[in-house]
Amino acid sequence: MSAENPAKTKAPGVTPPASAEIDLSAEIIATLEAPIGQTVRCVRVYGDNYRCNWWGQEAPRDTGKPMVSGFEATELRVRRSRFLKVKKTSDGLQIQDATSRLPVVAQRQTNHAG
Repeated sequence: MSAENPAKTKAPGVTPPASAEIDLSAEIIATLEAPIGQTVRCVRVYGDNYRCNWWGQEAPRDTGKPMVSGFEATELRVRRSRFLKVKKTSDGLQIQDATSRLPVVAQRQTNHAG
């Protein structure tokens, strides 16, 4: 008879806890390029995995009516969305697109003051 250690049993479907590493969201946003008129927003999902969305205005519709300025805020749409795997190294950020398994999409060099 073997006794199973409940402390080592992993529940199925449970998201792994976020590690104690530093959240790199702000650095990722500063590193990723966005087309004119778009804004990048990035959120740490867990560990070194991030969800990044490129937000921009929806294409204007010609309705013949003037657009109410308060309504413009609801016209923002996600134009692109990616899951990224990001690691900070001595060379800078190593960013891999985990959505499509592409190689590194960006690398930000860190300036070392000496």
